[in-house]
Formats: sequence, C-alpha cells, structure tokens
Amino acid sequence: MLKADLAERDARVRRTRAAATSAGLDALLIAGKGHWWTGRGYLRYFTDFHLWGHDGLLLLPVNGDPAMTLSSYAVANRVAAHGWVTDVRGDVYVVPGIADAIRERGLARARIGIAGLRWILPAGALAELQSALPEATFSSADDLMDRVRMTKSPLEIRQIRELWVMAEAAMTRFAQIVAPGQSQREVAAEATRVVWAAGARDILIFISEGPEQHDPPQDVPLRCDDMVRFHLEICGESGHWIEITVNCAYRAPTDLERRLIDSELRAFEAVRQIARPGASLGQMAGVFDRALAEDGWDLGPPPTHFHFHAQGLDTIERPWYAAASPWGQTQDWPLTAGMVFSYHPRRQVRPRVAWSTGINENILITERGAEHFGTWDHRWRMMR
Repeated sequence: MLKADLAERDARVRRTRAAATSAGLDALLIAGKGHWWTGRGYLRYFTDFHLWGHDGLLLLPVNGDPAMTLSSYAVANRVAAHGWVTDVRGDVYVVPGIADAIRERGLARARIGIAGLRWILPAGALAELQSALPEATFSSADDLMDRVRMTKSPLEIRQIRELWVMAEAAMTRFAQIVAPGQSQREVAAEATRVVWAAGARDILIFISEGPEQHDPPQDVPLRCDDMVRFHLEICGESGHWIEITVNCAYRAPTDLERRLIDSELRAFEAVRQIARPGASLGQMAGVFDRALAEDGWDLGPPPTHFHFHAQGLDTIERPWYAAASPWGQTQDWPLTAGMVFSYHPRRQVRPRVAWSTGINENILITERGAEHFGTWDHRWRMMR
C-alpha cells in the first residue's frame, strides 16, 4: 500500500504547529496509547509507527525538535529507528523522561497544551507533570489536535481509497463462500485472508444471524435460514480504519423491510448531497430523519448510537454525532473538505421492522458533497 513519507510528516507538523501558535501555546504534549478506539492515532500521526500496546507522550515544541517517551525500551528504539521522531526514550514511567525533554528545550516555564488530556492521559501522569514542572502552564489541547487531524491530507485519502478496495474484496469473498453448516470462524477467516495478506494491522468482525445478534464469529455452524450479516472494521497497513457491512439474505425481505431499505437509501443520498463544507453533523442527521418521516415512518426515541463519527488513524475520531442527548456528547462542528466519516445512522421506527438495513460505509466530504470511496451495494444480497 501507499506509504507515508517525511514530506507527509513535515506537513502534519506544520499544520499542528500553526494551530498551536494560533492558540498561544509554546508546545504540545500529545498523549497516546496502543488502543484502537482512541489513543493510537495521536502518536501514529507524528511517528508513522503502529503501536500494538504501551503508553506514550510526545512533545512537539512550536520551535525545536520533538521528543517522545514510551513505556517500553524495545519499542522506543523501534520508533526512533523508523525515523519520524528520533529522540525516543523508553521507561515504564513516561513522565520523567518527557519532563527532562521539556527542560532540555527550555520549556520549563512554557504554555503547554495537552492533547488527550480528557480521554487518554492518566490523572496520575498529569499530577506528576505538574509536580515535575511547577512553573509550566498546562491546558487542554484536545479540540485543537482533533481539529487538525479531522481534515485528511491528499495522501491519507489515497491510503483510505486503497483500504476500501481491500475491504470490498473481503466482503465479496464472504458472500461467495458463506454456506449453511460452515463454522462462522472458518468463513470469517477465509474472507479476511485478503485483508491480512494486504498488511492489515487489526480487524473487528461481527456476524449476525438474528436481528438482535451482534457478536464476534463463534465456533458454531451457520444456519443461513434468514439473514447473515457480516460487518468488518479494518485497520490497514497505513493505520487508517474503515468499516463496511454485507447482508446475505436467504429469504425475500418483508414489505416493511423493503420499504425501510428504500427509505434509508433515499436518506443516504439526501445526506450525501448536503454534506458539504460549512454544513454540520446535526444538519445531516436532520436530513436523515426528515427523509424517513416523509416516507411515512413514525420515528421513535433516538438510540444510543453514533449516526456519524469521524474515522482515520483511530476507528472512532471526533467529531461525532449522536441523536440521543447527552449520550456521546456530540461535537457538532462544521464540516470541512477532507473529513472522512463512518456513516451508519439509526432510528427506531414504527411499525417495528425485524431487520434494520445495516448500512455502514465511509464517506469523504468534498466541495461537491459527500463522496463514496467505492461502489458498494447496500441492498440485501439474495443468496438463493
């Protein structure tokens, strides 16, 4: 797959330093951990290194060389050898080394923004930083860092396009081989062979054979007597994530199910048209809801579920939108060209429908509206 290079690193650093300077900061301290939901992407953004575990802190001065500490000597050496950040110090305790780096760069009295203060940095680490650097001023830079990362570079978009092709191949393979009596695990393993062969780093898989099921593959035979829904979330070699779903139907959809599929696909197109720079996630959600209501659906209470969430070097990035409030604590930030979202809005509808549509796709925000990464068909695939 397409590799990021030092020119990409330098562009990311320039954008981040410009944002920090505008915020009146002298440096950023970026927290990270080897967790695929939120935390790994912060460090990979600046190191191009895939953490499979460990905690880390990365110092990015507005002026001067970056430094990093990581809770593993061995992995710290590997990060440094990769070459994006070369001053990488290993220690089980990450604060002492980064405090030394801050002093060495003359930043002991600096204004330092912490990215990951709310979600990633342990409270004990913050207390230790404040004790080690009593004259420094620390503040949250969560929003700053998330806003920088949410607009993907042209290279990142090309990497995500490559990943989407790989995902489509895996889903197509699943639809080719799924059959009654086969083990869920064996079918999932065969379908994702192409993904692993292409350098995937992590995969999240769910298989459903009933409307209320949503589980990792089990060592049980597939029934294939109703619906088999196969959902993948894939972290590619570049570190980016996408998600995609295929619905393999062993019966015709009911009239209500067919009607809901048609409504949600019309809603998808309506949302895609208005998802332009300057619009908001709340407006996108409103278009989705109105499209269903115009088709005669009675909308029930909103579920605790993200309608949309950004996706990149973490599988869930900000901003995200949840119709239920305050669940999710939505960030209804204006869209910008280059944002990538996982699209999977849900609403409970009446009359009740057995199977939801299961639409899951990634969309790219452009000046012309949201763009598909591929040509995936979200309708049920009739298997016989």
